[in-house]
Amino acid sequence: MNIFLFGATGGTGKEILVKLLEQKHRVFVLARNPGALGIANDNLTIIKGSIYHPETYQSGLRQCDLVISTLGTGTSRKPTEIYSKGGEQVIRSMREAGVKRLITLTAAAFDPTDPGTRSFIVKYIVQPLFKHIYSDMQKWEAMLENSRDIDWTVIRPGRLTHGKEKGNYRVQLNHCPKGGSKISRSDVADFIVKQIGSDTYIHRKVAVAY
Repeated sequence: MNIFLFGATGGTGKEILVKLLEQKHRVFVLARNPGALGIANDNLTIIKGSIYHPETYQSGLRQCDLVISTLGTGTSRKPTEIYSKGGEQVIRSMREAGVKRLITLTAAAFDPTDPGTRSFIVKYIVQPLFKHIYSDMQKWEAMLENSRDIDWTVIRPGRLTHGKEKGNYRVQLNHCPKGGSKISRSDVADFIVKQIGSDTYIHRKVAVAY
């Protein structure tokens, strides 16, 4: 399958990229600095450009069957529009390219209806610290809810770690499994790649955690 991966230079994005290449998918990635990716493969096409300038990646997207987005802010907690404005460009470009399937990453901790967010640490420390990022994630999810022509799946992981892949994580619609608070990037990547050939969670938000 031909897959366009946004956010490949991030921690989770790289994990996904490695798995996709191991499975012999043809992968297109977007990077402001292609040399920063540090991966070379015959099935990998690196496109230099910006998420906000779709003309830089539209031709690559037209060759793809599916889009995976792990766009994010890295370690920055400053106000951002990477999810909302960046995501808007992704959806618009997908429509122009005739691509319908989208798998995208947000987070579990921003949803105030999730019982797991009511702990002191999450409510009074984590959410205030990442309020700008979480606010933009909410805008992105709301945009997707109004995009029924796109076969989207939102993945909401718990706190991301650098741990090794376990393969025994838990999955639940909308909210984190009870007691679940974290998951490794490698296991998130495992779950995302498994959604490529599945329609189980189309138009669904699904949380993953240990």
